[in-house]
Amino acid sequence: MSTTETLAKLIAEMKNDSMPTEVLEAAKAVILDGIGVMLAGSREEPARIVADYVRDMGGNSLCSVFGQGFSTSPVMAAFANGVAGHVLDYEVMWYPATHPTSPTLPPILALAEMHGSKISGKDALAALVVGFEVQGRLRLASANLVAGAGFHPPGLVGVMGSAAASSRLLGLDSHKTRMALAISASRAGALSANIGTMTKSTHCGNAARMGLESALLAARGFTGNEEIMEHPTGYARVLFGEGFDLEAVTQGFGNPYRLVDPGVAIKKHPSQYGTHRGIDAALELRQRYPIQPEKIASVRIETPVMPYVSRPFPSTGLEGKFSFQYTVAAALLDGAVTIDTFTDERRFAVDMEEMLNKTDLYMNPEIPANFEEMWASVEVSMGDGQAYTVRCDRPRGIWGNPLTREERLTKFRSCASLVLSHEAVERCIEVVEGLENAKSLQELIYLMRSAQTRMRDDRFGVDRKAG
Repeated sequence: MSTTETLAKLIAEMKNDSMPTEVLEAAKAVILDGIGVMLAGSREEPARIVADYVRDMGGNSLCSVFGQGFSTSPVMAAFANGVAGHVLDYEVMWYPATHPTSPTLPPILALAEMHGSKISGKDALAALVVGFEVQGRLRLASANLVAGAGFHPPGLVGVMGSAAASSRLLGLDSHKTRMALAISASRAGALSANIGTMTKSTHCGNAARMGLESALLAARGFTGNEEIMEHPTGYARVLFGEGFDLEAVTQGFGNPYRLVDPGVAIKKHPSQYGTHRGIDAALELRQRYPIQPEKIASVRIETPVMPYVSRPFPSTGLEGKFSFQYTVAAALLDGAVTIDTFTDERRFAVDMEEMLNKTDLYMNPEIPANFEEMWASVEVSMGDGQAYTVRCDRPRGIWGNPLTREERLTKFRSCASLVLSHEAVERCIEVVEGLENAKSLQELIYLMRSAQTRMRDDRFGVDRKAG
């Protein structure tokens, strides 16, 4: 049996009741985190631009563009919500590296809204688990090949995860699931040169949209190459070249699920994951030592060789998310790295300019450059000659060092409350944490839509208190 056929069978034939409790709990944590990040991301300029574009293109009003006050077709809703889910760079990270939520959760929500009571909470959880498993297995098979080729992983594996999750919810048999994989393989791709720009968020938005569209086409009988994974000019060879491990795609699939082994990292900070060790080291410096930022004479950061995260003077606040120098400077100055850290106003503030001019980065080739083994250190030299150093090996939230439930809920509340009322935020938590018992996702979607009137008023300057 070919890899493509085996993978399609694994996706189509997995039983909802076969998922262990720890997998369900992990999936619910991911969904809650993804919803919060998506809602917060909907307020960002790239998400608003995409939403305006989607609105202007029209489409049947079947599925919500959350936080934007309108509905559209399933595929365009998945696109817009996928962009919102990734634009903050605040969604979960994985090993080997990819962002699995924003390509997978938006099509699940779109199909759940489109099909109503036909899709239960457990159906949605199973779809997310399968979508994650496909992405995780593809990253395991490709190991470090993606980075070397200059591709951004979600654009390559996210579209396949979206197709897998969508196929599950549409009830496609193994043959049609195989076709969905074949179709989606021809929509894969995303260039890492666009990291640090608005376009990066569309890598995940496109993955969400194209995977869903592939499954919808396959459901209608549209076809593709039955051996798309292993064909000489197919997915593995063309996108990854020599070294792609086809056996790893299906071997051990779901035993255990990669959602729990190795698990995911729920981010504490809204920035590229490599920066988190530097951020945590800088924050610990502030906590442990009598550091007054205005008295810092120089800062030295030591990291692995990761050239695309060396941006001494980011041209925008958004680009600062991918800068070791900027994120450490922000942590030292502000004692926290938040969504507001990455505004242009904060980037070009006088104290930030001064701190960046004091900051040097040393990329040490002896430090492993993967998220599992890397470390970073920050040394601060003060004007009085004192020097303090902290090294961070395992940032909080990484697999094996997870955030507590309360820490996760604090993040969700801070994100979702940018759009939803307090009551809606708290009810969202209750609904998601009991999702395996929900007959549908309609209440959850209603809660997420509850901000639409508020957002619509904000967009057009309506003062609701005035009448």
